[in-house]
Amino acid sequence: MHIIIIGGGDVGRELAQNLSLKHQSIVVVDKNPEKVKSLSQDLDLLVIKGNGANLDILQKAKIKSADMLIAVTESDEVNIIACMIAKTFKVRHTVARVRNPESAGSIDVDTGGLSQAQVGIDMIISPEKTVAQEIAKIIHFPDAVELEYYAGGKVMLMAVNVAEKTEITNQPLQNLTLPRGCIVVGIKKPDGDFILPGGKDRISAGDKVYLIGSAEVMREASWFLHRRETRVNRVIILGGGMIGYYLAAILEGHKQHSFICKILEKDEDRVDHLNRTLSKTIVLQGDGTDLSYFNEEEIAEADVLVAATGDDRTNMVASVMGLKLGVHKVISEVTRVGYASTYNAVGITETINPHLITASRILKFTRWEEVLTLSLLKDEAAEIMELVLPDKAEVVGKKIAETGFPKGLLIGTIVRNQEVVIPSGDTRLEAGDHLIIFAMPNVCSGLDRFFACQDQKN
Repeated sequence: MHIIIIGGGDVGRELAQNLSLKHQSIVVVDKNPEKVKSLSQDLDLLVIKGNGANLDILQKAKIKSADMLIAVTESDEVNIIACMIAKTFKVRHTVARVRNPESAGSIDVDTGGLSQAQVGIDMIISPEKTVAQEIAKIIHFPDAVELEYYAGGKVMLMAVNVAEKTEITNQPLQNLTLPRGCIVVGIKKPDGDFILPGGKDRISAGDKVYLIGSAEVMREASWFLHRRETRVNRVIILGGGMIGYYLAAILEGHKQHSFICKILEKDEDRVDHLNRTLSKTIVLQGDGTDLSYFNEEEIAEADVLVAATGDDRTNMVASVMGLKLGVHKVISEVTRVGYASTYNAVGITETINPHLITASRILKFTRWEEVLTLSLLKDEAAEIMELVLPDKAEVVGKKIAETGFPKGLLIGTIVRNQEVVIPSGDTRLEAGDHLIIFAMPNVCSGLDRFFACQDQKN
């Protein structure tokens, strides 16, 4: 597959690095000479200096033979124009990062009122809106530090921190009596090691444990590991940018729960705009790192503090402040990939990275057609893929123990006839099964051998 990536920032770099490991043909285009130099030195692929919306530059990138164009620059206009040009060359898949994703023909991006399809974009992604959606899911399920749904909501993936020694720690997983309908599929150790566990592996205090199973039993499973259940009523959002706005709008629209939501924003004009567009959220002007603005009692009463100011240092200071005041759950936006270790060093364990989320959404389109969703774990130690098993796949009709799956690949759940199945080695795979698969990086590039149609294999 020949893929052109327009934009060599954090998202473009993440995509290029991930896809090159999967042996795809990648060309990156960026007009910033420093980024071009850095990418050329760090990654073994072609990097072209120039404007990604320029026809001559795209021809140098071999647009005529491209299977996909991904435009993730900071300019919505460049991203949309690049996709429009790509479609004139019959590029099959086009993806554009658009800051205001409500429609391609928005007031911010003038496309003459044309629809998304008419403009030539197969997928529009807004990192800000996607991040807000991810944070909202965690707020609704506050004892989890990561959360994802699959199979139309029937299956849930959840990560929980095991903070203390309990009866579940230091004993083999095969001896644990987890609620029926879920399974432990990953353990992230405090030293950074990530394992797809077997029955003899053990959970220790400080581990981040990944479970997957029927959405109906996951709250009980969370309690089994976490030993507490948290209710969220009061949410404080530091930063009234696009993430803060989208998050507040999502929480306002929740029909089964009435949140008390406040946004703290420094810019007076932005405060006025948010007060006009949000109906239930309290929007106040002030410095999110200045305790004199919010008294300590008010911050301490919050159930969730979201630091999404767009500035890592401000987010970090505000998050540490919230933790010291006893806020139960503090979620911090990380805008620079390299800052993640710094957050961990100061005790901020619940972070969300717009670049990683954006990359994981886009990576789905680089897989074969049966792939429905693809996610990257926060630590990038594994991929989680949902796919429908085609009738011509190599493993159809085989028991899992007979498939020859490599070490580092695990089928977490199967959805069959609307039922969630926790598979064993004796489970036989059937055409049409919805599989949720965990795969380590070293085996990701070879998954189509097992799960793709015979005529789609490269």
